Amino acid sequence: MFHLRTVVLTSLLCAGPAVGDFLVEDAPTWRGEVGTSWYHWESFSSASMETGPNFPTNEQFPSGEALLFNFGDGAVVSGDGNIYGFGGPLNIHAYAYASADVQQVIANISMHGTELLYDQVMLVWNDGIEGGEEGFLFADVSMNYWEEVDFGGGIGAIANVSYTFDLSSVSADIREIGVMFQTAGAHSSLDAMAIDLQTVPAPGVLAVLALAGMRGRRRR
Repeated sequence: MFHLRTVVLTSLLCAGPAVGDFLVEDAPTWRGEVGTSWYHWESFSSASMETGPNFPTNEQFPSGEALLFNFGDGAVVSGDGNIYGFGGPLNIHAYAYASADVQQVIANISMHGTELLYDQVMLVWNDGIEGGEEGFLFADVSMNYWEEVDFGGGIGAIANVSYTFDLSSVSADIREIGVMFQTAGAHSSLDAMAIDLQTVPAPGVLAVLALAGMRGRRRR
């Protein structure tokens, strides 16, 4: 068993497909607009809860507004900066925080090796108030890219998937969300992840947008 693990570990740490980003990403059309946030991880520095969070690698937004942890045991950070589940399945929690009511969340995940439990990817939410409102929901997976790959000692896959969580019908003022997922077993590698949030702009922003619209109509 140890020999098999060593073979698989070496293959996953050194294999060419571990590119550190998405092959196909389902990015929302509204990314970058007013009232949106985007957090992107393509390189990781921590493989366990004990060693702390992983902050987003994009610099568009302050990194402290999103955190990613692996709660699974026996994981390591590969030479490509992936989180590799050497001793067991990965258990990933990615949290993001908003200054306005979250209406929609799109999560993109890139994995190599042992696959995700695709139907168990869950979004949890709360209103940011201790003892306040909270809930959870699931969404159907969108398989954006899938390729069967022999990583040495076992058959796995390169998979890029996305999930769209619609929170617009939730009456609560949602300020904190978490995307949680696990893999089906050991020898899985988290290559990249992205979370996009779409919120209701604050009243002051809405007023500015309305004023800009009125000025535009006057010019016409």
